[in-house]
Amino acid sequence: MDTLSSLPVLNHSNPILSRVTEATRAALFEAGQVVTFDADSVLFADGEPSGAVLFLLKGQLQMGKVASRGRRQIICSSNSRSCGGLCMLMFGDNALADTRGLQAGQVLVVQRDRFEALIHADPALCRAAWESTAHCMAHLSELVARLSFDKVGERVLKALYNATEKDGDIVRMTQTDLAAEVGTTREVVARCLAGFQEEGLVRLGRARITVLDRARLAQGM
Repeated sequence: MDTLSSLPVLNHSNPILSRVTEATRAALFEAGQVVTFDADSVLFADGEPSGAVLFLLKGQLQMGKVASRGRRQIICSSNSRSCGGLCMLMFGDNALADTRGLQAGQVLVVQRDRFEALIHADPALCRAAWESTAHCMAHLSELVARLSFDKVGERVLKALYNATEKDGDIVRMTQTDLAAEVGTTREVVARCLAGFQEEGLVRLGRARITVLDRARLAQGM
């Protein structure tokens, strides 16, 4: 982890920290540590001792798994509003995935035993923990289904579609990053993108993909 601070960060958009009582919010900041992270910095390594919950305050985090050969599979990317503002993936004794900065920011890290004591005092915090867990399970179920049943080309099309809003929008992502998101290798993604470019769906650039026809992307998903 990077810089630690005991000072609360008041300028945040975390919904659960805005919803709990003032006493609970103060207790969370007193019990936890505010961690400042940079893009690509690692907060938790996969499998290392964790036993904590995360309240993202600013920036973006990304959770993923790395295979023995080095290929990475992204599990999720989150901002301060994702999962209701509370991440439970690090709640167990060991981290279920590596957690790294995607966009520089700050996160409040509260150890499990301190968090468990606080959820009994504030029903809103207890409910948020259950809602976050349910949201995470639904996301993981969808991820398993997508990786199991969708063809790679369909997954690439869906990733590009979800990352844009209109024709001409640019996806700033390397082919390696896109491969990690859709669960395949960079070489397979490169072949898919080359085919999409020939069909007039996208235009490829250096670490950027311009979507030319979102309607046709949707048809192929």
